[in-house]
Amino acid sequence: MTTLAPLAALAAALTVAAASAQPVLSDSDAAFLHDQARRIVASARLAPGGTNRTPYVMHVPGGNMGYPAFWVRDAVMMLGSDLVSVSDLEDWIRLMCSVIRNRDWHVRPGVVVPAYALPDHINFDGRATFYPGSLETGSKQGGAPWGKYPPLDDHFYFIQAVYEHSKMSGNTALLKKKMTTAFGRMRLLKLCERAYRVAPVDPKSGLCVAGDIDTENAKDFGFCDAESKSGKLLFPSILRFTAARELAELFRAAGNPRKAKAFEKEAASIRQAIAPAFLHAGWLYSATGVGNQPDVWGSAFAVYSGAVDPETARTVALSLARAYREKTAVREGCVRHILSDDAWQVTLSPRGEYQNGGYWGTATGWYIAAINTVDEAAARDMGRDYIQFLREHEAWEWFNPDTGKHNNPLYVATVALPYVTLQQAGLLQTGRSNKTIGESARNH
Repeated sequence: MTTLAPLAALAAALTVAAASAQPVLSDSDAAFLHDQARRIVASARLAPGGTNRTPYVMHVPGGNMGYPAFWVRDAVMMLGSDLVSVSDLEDWIRLMCSVIRNRDWHVRPGVVVPAYALPDHINFDGRATFYPGSLETGSKQGGAPWGKYPPLDDHFYFIQAVYEHSKMSGNTALLKKKMTTAFGRMRLLKLCERAYRVAPVDPKSGLCVAGDIDTENAKDFGFCDAESKSGKLLFPSILRFTAARELAELFRAAGNPRKAKAFEKEAASIRQAIAPAFLHAGWLYSATGVGNQPDVWGSAFAVYSGAVDPETARTVALSLARAYREKTAVREGCVRHILSDDAWQVTLSPRGEYQNGGYWGTATGWYIAAINTVDEAAARDMGRDYIQFLREHEAWEWFNPDTGKHNNPLYVATVALPYVTLQQAGLLQTGRSNKTIGESARNH
């Protein structure tokens, strides 16, 4: 079987850090985080039968069933470590493929699901909901305030899932298999390429874009789906950069160096365009139209993902470190989407709540990894804050210490994604090495 070469380093700064960085957590705190991550991921697993009426294993976003369906992005945020088995992941991939269409679906006037789009979530009967806001699978989904088109991020998370499967299995066998879809059968790697092309982009830069918020309003990122943005969009552009690099690796392993080089070129173009489009006063802004505001999550994610050049990464990391120290972005180790003196321009959430000022653990790993490149003491302090939060609050989805409001215990992304992120950044000592794809193949 063909094996994949190790994934290229995510960022120049983090490449060095991962090789020589000191853990940000004590041994006992690292063991606690690992145990919490495994326990909460397990609590969210649904085998076929009973509630789950599909033939595939599902994972829901939280062990309390606060979100009763399979959410694509939430599931993929569990990947990259030892939390999900390769067989469960193959089930996820087959489940996601099963709802992909090869033609635009005109749900109703002004609501369109593009061909090869991935859904926002899949219900327990196997039917897809392409838009946030409901479990509706028919003609009532989408439209204002959720958008003409589905969120832009899930297409790239699908590619990440396929990449992680190849990494876990140590081979590309699944890529070559034909998957059952809503329209017939298609090879998995071809489906990935089609999904990559769904999100609208600026033709010169390759950055993701959205049109007018009243007529289009595609959501940039599912963890910001209560907000409306327009113009060039930061977060999905970072995801597109990462997906392009993953596709380059997959096509090279599949014996197609021409396409591998083409995707490498696309990734380089996106990376070169991010700072000029979004960097202002030390922060990466969320959008160039509506939502042209400092994006805390996006800034941290860009540094962690290597989506910006080293100079920009350092500039942004210094802003993140300062915001941590000044408590304008982080409380108890959890992270706001937007700075504490700001609120999203167009949002469904009251100020200080949910995605408009709630504090989330989801972005904690990105944030710690980013500030560790410029302030290791701040990274360690934030790590201790985060573990204390988990010990006291049972992995809430989000909370606000100023108002006492909080939501959804046993929320998987609160603990699984930081665990995976810190481990991959070389900042978490758990006694398990993060093997490359080639190493995985040799050892199995």
